[in-house]
Amino acid sequence: MSENLSNDQIAALVEAAKQGQTDAPEPAHKRRARRVRDIDFSRPSKFAQDQQRRLERAHESFCRTAGQRLSTELLTPIELEVLSLDQLTWSTAIGQIPQPSICATIECRPLGTQVLMTAELSLMLRLAERLMGGTSATVVKPRELTEIEIALVRRVFDTLLEVLAATWGELAGITTHLLAIESQIANVNLAPPSEPTLMLTIEVRVDGSSSTMALVLPHRSVEPALEHLSGSQFGEVAIDAESRVAVRSGLASVDVELRAEVASRQIPVDEMLALQPGDVLRFRVPAANGVMLYAGQVPAHRAQPGRNGNWRAVQVVGRAEGGS
Repeated sequence: MSENLSNDQIAALVEAAKQGQTDAPEPAHKRRARRVRDIDFSRPSKFAQDQQRRLERAHESFCRTAGQRLSTELLTPIELEVLSLDQLTWSTAIGQIPQPSICATIECRPLGTQVLMTAELSLMLRLAERLMGGTSATVVKPRELTEIEIALVRRVFDTLLEVLAATWGELAGITTHLLAIESQIANVNLAPPSEPTLMLTIEVRVDGSSSTMALVLPHRSVEPALEHLSGSQFGEVAIDAESRVAVRSGLASVDVELRAEVASRQIPVDEMLALQPGDVLRFRVPAANGVMLYAGQVPAHRAQPGRNGNWRAVQVVGRAEGGS
């Protein structure tokens, strides 16, 4: 069958195209694959996003300074880089630390709390060998630390903590002090297993090898300093009286749902379905407390129920505790 069209066939196709009657398939639009984000609801969320961002940026500066200090002391190029910042529970964070590792318990002053810094044993052995005059060709195998190596490892941690103290001092007014060194992670217990914990993982590159360090921050240990990590980096912003009046005036015309709630109580579905006319449901709230007026979901005023003419009404008797 010939694929060439006659003049009459071509004219018919042109006429059909003008009338929108072509059978040519419309070009298929390639759809972009939908992004699927995995959310682990078992992970804690005590640390706000802005706090995590400021901590990550601050420790990127720590890595640069610490790398320069260690390179100068050990006479070999050493690079540190932040790999990840994860919010986990204490038990999960401890379980992710590579073994064997050396653990340093750090005191945060003036908070009087403790955090954890860890480093792979192979990394600390290599740095100790460097401090004793070893070279990149020195074979380092995992083994128990000698007393001399423990002293050298303590010196490395002291150097790291000196830089960390400068970083945390600018960030939140905290200084760091090395309390103890432990080779068994099971002997370190700074927080309950379910304690929300921020784990900062750092890669250390030296002599062509790559190892990791970790800074493990239980929420309870750094909570008093978290207020320094939130808000504007330029400090508290002063608001003049004219701007405050303008904001209040702009918000005054916004509609807010106001509702009166006697009380609330959660019951199982089977009990709710079993309710019959005449049943009494106790809310375990004294009747003298009246009702609570809510602006949206925020408690605003305490009130007493009553009637205004033929309409149900409430009389405000006071401002709710914590209401604005």
